[in-house]
Amino acid sequence: MEDNYLETLTRDISEASHKCRICMSCYADCPLQLSTRGFVTNGPTGITKALYYGILWDIQKGKETEDLREIVYSCTTCGACVLRCQKSACGLELVDVIEKGRRYLVEKMIGPLPQQRQALDAIYKYGNPYGESPEKRLNWLQDAPVKKLPAEQAEILLYVGCTASFEPELHPVARSVLKLMQGLNVDFGILENEVCCGDPARTLGDEFLFEEMKQQNVDKLVATGVKTIVTISPHCFNAYAKQYGEWSERFKVMHYTEFLAKAFNDKPPVFQGSLSETVTYHDPCYLGKRSNVYDAPRDLLKRIPGVKLVEMAMSRANSLCCGGGGGRMYAEVEETQRLSETRVRQAQDVGARIIATACPWCHMMLLNAVRDLNLQEHLRVADISELLAEAMAL
Repeated sequence: MEDNYLETLTRDISEASHKCRICMSCYADCPLQLSTRGFVTNGPTGITKALYYGILWDIQKGKETEDLREIVYSCTTCGACVLRCQKSACGLELVDVIEKGRRYLVEKMIGPLPQQRQALDAIYKYGNPYGESPEKRLNWLQDAPVKKLPAEQAEILLYVGCTASFEPELHPVARSVLKLMQGLNVDFGILENEVCCGDPARTLGDEFLFEEMKQQNVDKLVATGVKTIVTISPHCFNAYAKQYGEWSERFKVMHYTEFLAKAFNDKPPVFQGSLSETVTYHDPCYLGKRSNVYDAPRDLLKRIPGVKLVEMAMSRANSLCCGGGGGRMYAEVEETQRLSETRVRQAQDVGARIIATACPWCHMMLLNAVRDLNLQEHLRVADISELLAEAMAL
């Protein structure tokens, strides 16, 4: 079984490497070219070739193994290279190849990075990558009334996710989404015993842990009887909508911005005040480039009275990654210029006073960048749900 698994991964990586034209067009859009010294291995082609030769030469130990691991886990899995390759080259699913390489390294006990292993251990032990007690998962709720599934029944599940549940600075985001859905009189609930969707495990290459978390979630979902899942994180959205095999087809999965945009079309929101600020929207990679959701978040922001929405130089499919994807939230990766700080400067360049987000990881990356640059008095990072809830006085 193990040999067949490794043989399949090896074959897929080899075939992709040979199919690559080495045109390097993917480097034009790869965020690593903006945050590193720009070596060949700081880009999709170099990463896939490093994987190919690492396997071919059977690199198993020593400095070369550490170098290979750092190269493969430097990728943010933003998907920019995939869009570029589809447009300009041979249409390789480069992120898929890199993630298969990570599975190979995990199977060989080479990957992931040491700090990332702690996140995987925490998912296995506690059901979340932060090592927090499951008993703390609902602390964000502050005893607000909401149905708990499956003890109670509802049509829609709001899947909160680990980051919004355990990061105190993101608790207002979770509560804002809750209030907005309650304001629409939606029949929804949350899981009384929510666990990680498994996305970090899949991204970091631990396929067997991912399958374990997927099965736990499928069992919970079946018990609730819901048909629709609304997520706060684009990464949870990606997991449920695309990584759960046949189960992804059995549920209607929506990011909360999609859900609210559609709901507000049917029942326009009533605003109690205005937000007289210049706002720019940061497209999360897993919502934008990976899922093609660009309009719904912007439609929500445009509804808020007083908002002047401006676009950064890099937006929509050309948006710049915050630097937190691909498992990089759990480890320090060598950079000459942090992507999150570059993104904050891009927001400044268009005169924005608020960077609106729709992803917990993006939120934290950008918030930390604003603090590191001492721009707290000039630039606010806020989730779209927070801005809506404030303007609606919820």
